[in-house]
Amino acid sequence: MPILFALLLAAGVAVLLMQVVQRREQHRETLRATVLRTQVELLKAAAAEPELARAAAGPQFTGAEPGEARRHLFFEAQMTAWELQWRIGALSQHRLRAHASALLADEEGRRYWDRTRTDRAGLAGDDDKLRTFTKTFDDTRQTLRPADAH
Repeated sequence: MPILFALLLAAGVAVLLMQVVQRREQHRETLRATVLRTQVELLKAAAAEPELARAAAGPQFTGAEPGEARRHLFFEAQMTAWELQWRIGALSQHRLRAHASALLADEEGRRYWDRTRTDRAGLAGDDDKLRTFTKTFDDTRQTLRPADAH
């Protein structure tokens, strides 16, 4: 009888621990989604103001024409939206590849990816979902014919 009681108690503790871990992961995903939505809002604000656009796009856009910085911010906002959709399961692998192909079919899209891919890969860390997201764009970039990459 004491063994049965100990087993039931251990099972109860295991269930509670699993719930805590699941809630923590749900909370983490909710925070990530909130941060991504905030990032999109900031990018929209920056795109509306030329000086803010150049500042938000980064030091490589200092002195660049406003349109170039705005296009960079548009691509950044689009990638952020796709990443959010991917994280919450609202974007299939097939659609993600289609988005990657569309972005990288254009010279400006390829330049954007080449400028940002290292930072995006670094942010993925041990997040399998984000690594897969980034790898999809990397793989698509690698499949371009050499003539398309210039």
